[in-house]
Amino acid sequence: MMLRRKTLAMLAALSLAAGAAACGDTDDPSPTPLPDAGEDVGPDAELDVEPDPDVEEDVGPDADVDPEPVVAPTPGDLVITEVMKQPTEVSAVEGQWVELFNTSDAELELEGCLLGSSELDEGVLIAESLTVVSGGYLTLAASANAGFDADLVLSGLRLSEAEGSVTLECDGETITEVAYDAGESYPAVAGASLSRDPAFNGATDDSGDYWCAATAAYNGADLGTPGAANPSCDGGSGDTGSAQIADLLANGPGDDGKMIEGVTVTYVRPLVGSESAGFFVQASAGGPALFVAVAEGEVMPVEVNDVVDFRVLTVDSFGSSTWADSFDSLNVNAGAGNREALITDLTGAADLITDLDSYAHRLVRAELTITGELETFAGAGHQAYSVSNGAVGGDDDVKLRMPTELRESLGLAVGCDVDVTATPLWRFDATAQFMAYNSSELSVENCPALSVVSATATSITTVQLVLSRALGPINPDGSEFTIAGLTVTAVEANGSIVTLTTNEQTSAADYTVELADTLTDIFGDTIPADASASFTGFEELDVAISEVMARFKSGTGDPGEYIEIYNPGTEAFDLGGCVLGKVKLNGSSATEVTIDEGVSVPAGGYALFASSEDAAAGLSVAQVLVGFGLNNEAMIYDLTCAGETLDEVEVPYSSSLSLGRSAQKDLNGLSSPNPSGSSWCFTPDDAANEYTVFAGDSGSKYGTPGAANVACP
Repeated sequence: MMLRRKTLAMLAALSLAAGAAACGDTDDPSPTPLPDAGEDVGPDAELDVEPDPDVEEDVGPDADVDPEPVVAPTPGDLVITEVMKQPTEVSAVEGQWVELFNTSDAELELEGCLLGSSELDEGVLIAESLTVVSGGYLTLAASANAGFDADLVLSGLRLSEAEGSVTLECDGETITEVAYDAGESYPAVAGASLSRDPAFNGATDDSGDYWCAATAAYNGADLGTPGAANPSCDGGSGDTGSAQIADLLANGPGDDGKMIEGVTVTYVRPLVGSESAGFFVQASAGGPALFVAVAEGEVMPVEVNDVVDFRVLTVDSFGSSTWADSFDSLNVNAGAGNREALITDLTGAADLITDLDSYAHRLVRAELTITGELETFAGAGHQAYSVSNGAVGGDDDVKLRMPTELRESLGLAVGCDVDVTATPLWRFDATAQFMAYNSSELSVENCPALSVVSATATSITTVQLVLSRALGPINPDGSEFTIAGLTVTAVEANGSIVTLTTNEQTSAADYTVELADTLTDIFGDTIPADASASFTGFEELDVAISEVMARFKSGTGDPGEYIEIYNPGTEAFDLGGCVLGKVKLNGSSATEVTIDEGVSVPAGGYALFASSEDAAAGLSVAQVLVGFGLNNEAMIYDLTCAGETLDEVEVPYSSSLSLGRSAQKDLNGLSSPNPSGSSWCFTPDDAANEYTVFAGDSGSKYGTPGAANVACP
């Protein structure tokens, strides 16, 4: 039963009075008289009390209750639970804030209180009504750009980013205060708030032991839980590891290195091209995460789901990604982690690009759709497609990146739906890169039907087919491939490349190869009934343009540019008097140069023609092409001898490629004609293809001038 407050107070007073009468005065030895017979006594006795006309007899389950009053705080009613002193996503002037927690049983009014700090001569006045309920949180921010909606913006608030203090005063009394140091006992992690362990919210003192660095992201890069309960500072929860990763990424390892403790190995990346093998670690689903490189030649020291501690000695950065480049003091608790609990689903994540700092290197899954054509070079040994996660992407800001061999085995194409499961998210500047290194990490469906990209006679008895994706099972006797006028006697498939063996072709004759509609692709889908391609019978080449370095630096006629010519024959080929020509695709800027008498290409070898004396100084050059600078754009190059065009090739241009990489013909197609630059690629930028052009040249250059070409992906 509920009674109004006045009634309760009056009954309490009567009860005290009755108790005093029953007990009597302790100085009076006379016994207390017994009640007369018939008096109303006992637990059901009625009290003879005159009703108070000011008291309403409002009782029962529906009785009205006077609202609890809003009161001013007294010392200990509020406690500072979070302090963001050093944000990184925005400036300190904009991003600093303080969080308060109401430990009392009443709703508290803070109007007229002052929030002060060691950086201020006077506290900042709370000049408007501001209340916080019992058990509630209140946030006070330096600006409206703090990265969340604060309860009140206090213009002029400024906190020390190193050692300092924060104080709340009301009516001249200190309600709560925190005096933090610069990292000796209190956390000091750039981009992470000082977070009080909720187990100590009721403590009357303060200690650095009550605090830890926040680990949950709230505005991209910065960590904290403004306006919400803090997580425990228990080191076993993973909070320490997250804070240590955040500190390493923000501030580096320092001279003595930095420990990373209690983190789970989420993924092991193999060595591909020139990109280091290594492992990814993470402590909480919200990140941050870290890639740890393992030196080439060393055994991978961890496995997925190991929980590890280690000290990072050095870090490296490229394309806005930062990773641990060397480490020691590794301790492994094998299989003790749960990486499944750390996966973030980025399907439909509209903040994928805007919060890329937060997502980078974390373990993710996503449902993607391929929206752009294949990017044949996406770092050494890798290729990529532009993709969309349903909310962002569709251009070049979201990619699906994988090793070339994996991509070829899958035969992906624009329109394919690809589900990526449990792989790390890489980044290159503002581009998010979903990664996969094993086919089991990808699920593919809804791809366009298989097509025959090209057919080329690579010798007088072989034809090479390039398909849009790999085939399923095939008969090795070649019976599922038909060429009118020829007999196919054998077939060999290597991913999307299929090589047919035939009887001798007629040189330059027109042929068409047709694929039986009983064949299926790698996904088990039947290929179209009209899958076919045309080619011409094998023509023995005299010589062929085999490599062009046109983007050496950044302008026409750069030092170090060259054209390479290959001789597939068994005798040297005389180039004296032959003419090298170039022209833009629109027919403009046509230029020619005549090759000197006495210049030849050795049998099965190469002749190199450089654009400057500088290049000739570092390379074995047959002739310097004075006045024949190459262009940093798509061009057509040709070689004419005695009025007959022996070879012609269109060399493409890609603005996404770095300077200093040549375009070259596939090693396996050097003896074939050059129709529109087919079977060409840009030289992979790995150490095997790096060369020095001339003394004083800066920057790495990649090509195979005067040497065997690479096999294009």
